[in-house]
Amino acid sequence: MNSRKYHIIIGSKDYFNSKLPVFDENDDVRSFLELVILSDECKRQGRKFDDWADILVLKNDNYHGITEQAHDRVGAIIDEVTEDNADIYIHNPPMVLLSYIENAKKQYDDVELTIEKEKYSTLKDSMNFVDNMKSISKNIVGQNNAIAETSKSMWYLTKINRKKPYVIMLYGSSSIGKTELVREISNNFFDGKLLEKHLSMFKNNTYSDYFFGEKPNRRSLGYELLERESNLIFLDELDKCPEHFYSAFYTLFDNVIFKDSSYEVDTSGLLIVLTSNYQSKKEMQKMLGLPIYYRIDKFIHFEDFDGQTIYDITMKEIESRYEEYKDIFTPQQIYAKVSVLIQAQGENARTIKYKVQEVIEDLLFQDIQNKFNNVH
Repeated sequence: MNSRKYHIIIGSKDYFNSKLPVFDENDDVRSFLELVILSDECKRQGRKFDDWADILVLKNDNYHGITEQAHDRVGAIIDEVTEDNADIYIHNPPMVLLSYIENAKKQYDDVELTIEKEKYSTLKDSMNFVDNMKSISKNIVGQNNAIAETSKSMWYLTKINRKKPYVIMLYGSSSIGKTELVREISNNFFDGKLLEKHLSMFKNNTYSDYFFGEKPNRRSLGYELLERESNLIFLDELDKCPEHFYSAFYTLFDNVIFKDSSYEVDTSGLLIVLTSNYQSKKEMQKMLGLPIYYRIDKFIHFEDFDGQTIYDITMKEIESRYEEYKDIFTPQQIYAKVSVLIQAQGENARTIKYKVQEVIEDLLFQDIQNKFNNVH
């Protein structure tokens, strides 16, 4: 007789843990992997497994602790290691497990099934919108037009009830504020939480398992979308991602449900921010192809730094490191030496940071070198 109670909890790890009951110290709470190991050991020794659990907790990373073949019968394995009336708490089940449980619910009248899904905060706080954008504007230097266009998009998402993911492409030269803007959006609108993937890391076909979920005992995009802590997704350097992975983005950008071979995810209300080093929309159309280009809702261009912006960023970098050198020399001394290295055009945040670092090291070493020369 099957009278198990399945409690399915979909969302982040913190959400899953918050939904678990406060177990009594006398409760025999068991983990799924613990029981699988014990069961396998019994099979190896030719003994019958009889250590069934009354309360079972199956966390989402437990799916990676069993073989690929075991995934096909993970529901049956749960039944084998639990009492008929067990309470079973399951985090982000793959589709094969969810289907097994739903069939058990249809087959046995006494089976109970509850499903709780994390609700992600939406951009409806119009009261603080202006302050949030002012904070972003203060921290992103030299990109007034990009911030203005971002403000329009954020206000749009604040005022309307959109289900389909909203996709923004930030494009322009390297190290001129694109990634920093995403961080500011996260901090001001999403409590500092986002799912971030660096697409330049996905270089070859071995990563197809990640995008398409072909190996159920490995992490995949669907797995991580289920585990996300907010509705902000950051996909960095789309221009460096092999195009044979684009079909995964077609589904992600264009639907409220994302599905790979293992997981099905509700993506309602996602804000997906892409970055690339493309210089124009025409270049993007050519390099990305029209199918993915037309699935992007908005394109925001980042301008190369002008002379004033280069100066502002140089001073900001010098001042941010004041605690390192305050007892040795002044910001003005550093700027006097670094200003001759800084070009009026073509600089970015990385090159400026490198040159400030070089000057600080030179000034420090100059002092000890003078002492060494005086000795000799």
